Amino acid sequence: MTRKTGRKTQSSRTAAPAAQRKAAASVEIAREELRQRSELLWEAPVRPTRGPKPAVTREDVVQAAIRIADGKDLAALTMHAVAKELGFTAMALYRYFPSKEALIDAAVDAAMGKPPERSGPREGWRDEVRWWAHAKRTMLCARPWLAELPFVAAPHGPNWLAWHESFLRTIADTGLSPEDMMDVLSVIHGYVSGSSDTAISLARAQARGISVEQWAEAVGADLCRAINDPRYPILSAILTSDSGGISAASPLPARQGKPRTMDESFDFGLERILDGIEHYMDSLKVPRRPSGRKQRRKVAG
Repeated sequence: MTRKTGRKTQSSRTAAPAAQRKAAASVEIAREELRQRSELLWEAPVRPTRGPKPAVTREDVVQAAIRIADGKDLAALTMHAVAKELGFTAMALYRYFPSKEALIDAAVDAAMGKPPERSGPREGWRDEVRWWAHAKRTMLCARPWLAELPFVAAPHGPNWLAWHESFLRTIADTGLSPEDMMDVLSVIHGYVSGSSDTAISLARAQARGISVEQWAEAVGADLCRAINDPRYPILSAILTSDSGGISAASPLPARQGKPRTMDESFDFGLERILDGIEHYMDSLKVPRRPSGRKQRRKVAG
């Protein structure tokens, strides 16, 4: 028995390094795949100097992929579907992209596009951030399938970084440290992405032929299930209150008795975040460009 146990112990000791080597090899393969996918996003395609001109370009393939995702959803974006759109065989597409994941990387970056340029003189940083937040939200709602991307490691392309650069420009004169600027970017980006879920849901519904009224009715019906249900006493009280009740005009709880739009709900949250950022800036006591708060109130009045 002792010898047998000894053999098992020795065998397990031998197997452990082998499993570790296998895991390390898998990590290295994944890292190399990501590197190659990143290069495809950043390096210009090499055009052949000899032989016949290719029937389509890599950009043609990417635009075909975007048309499919725009017309249906991300799940419909397959190599077979793109090949059919172009009149090719699926195998022919591998001359342009080594995998479906690499094609999706390129389609996502191209679909995001570059951030719009702000015309006119720069305003206070709050106005600049508001403009960026609404531009990013508009882009996400125009392409609701971008919200379907899985949260896995993926390379980031030129347009993704261009949106980051565009935001950092809005707070470049605030006196924030480099690390604070990146954290503020993360906060605003996270809010825009998260708070746009409802608007993106509506955009998806409309892409499937569902009207705004039908969508609002369905969402409102689900919310109303909480009314008088003992499991949701606080939500029930809000939905039935005079000032914050729900109505057929909007699936969002009202504010001061008036139905709210999704844009109004988005702006409310954004302003509270900007208040917090401005409070933090004030605590640093550093010179900076005006926030634009007074300008906004003057226009609103």
